[in-house]
Amino acid sequence: MAIQIIDNFLPNLFFKKLNNIFNSNSNFNWFWIEKSINEDSNFMFTHILWDYKLGKSSPYFETFEPIIYFLDKYKKVSKLRRMKLNLYTNQGKRIDHAKHCDIIDEKDDTKAMNNVNITLLNFTTCNGGTTIKNKDYKSISNQALMFKNNLKHNGYVQTNTKRRIVLNIATS
Repeated sequence: MAIQIIDNFLPNLFFKKLNNIFNSNSNFNWFWIEKSINEDSNFMFTHILWDYKLGKSSPYFETFEPIIYFLDKYKKVSKLRRMKLNLYTNQGKRIDHAKHCDIIDEKDDTKAMNNVNITLLNFTTCNGGTTIKNKDYKSISNQALMFKNNLKHNGYVQTNTKRRIVLNIATS
């Protein structure tokens, strides 16, 4: 599977409902992550909804769970590996996070787990984005990027909005 871009991934009404969760007056919790997988010195905030080792990790999981059914339309989903929200804050300059693969093989932590697909769903339109195979994909609200887990990628920080929110889904 090559990199697939899907505009208007979710129906507008459902997308707006999810996006409203992040409004400044909500009680949605974000958790500080100081270092990425590759030990760079960058930071972001995350909120894990589901993890294959932990199961349901958030009271918001059921709200986001229907996304899996929309995802299945493009790539058959047999197992949810992880569903995680990332929040990047504006730091006044573009900052590239470390390149990585999202799900690491449990038997060999130097390799990406095979047969895993990654979907990134953007909640923000901004000049931040994701780099995959040395190509930048700017963040466009309600746009999904789908690609194989073994493609190293990284997020980069925006400068034209206060925050960038992305949902990262790993499935097999």
